[in-house]
Amino acid sequence: MSTTVPFGEIATVQTIAATHASLTGAMEGHASVALDLAGVKDADLSLLQLVEVARAYALREHKAIRLTAPANAVVTALLKRAGMLTKLTPETIDFWFHGEQPA
Repeated sequence: MSTTVPFGEIATVQTIAATHASLTGAMEGHASVALDLAGVKDADLSLLQLVEVARAYALREHKAIRLTAPANAVVTALLKRAGMLTKLTPETIDFWFHGEQPA
């Protein structure tokens, strides 16, 4: 069974607690979770921290996690600022960009 967790337009330290609660419930109740980051217009490192912790949890618990669409321009810029695109692995490209090299 799968579910989708929307992140909304703002994914910052001020708003991430509500998303964390939704994501935690989804991860506990479903074998597969899709993260909808498509509408994110404002984000900080708390978004990346939450997603990376969720990815680690999914791997450890043998659950599937994916993005509903490749990272948008806002999330891609955040990944660049965080240094997460300096040494791209196939897993990074697959997860964040659905297999396509980021621009």
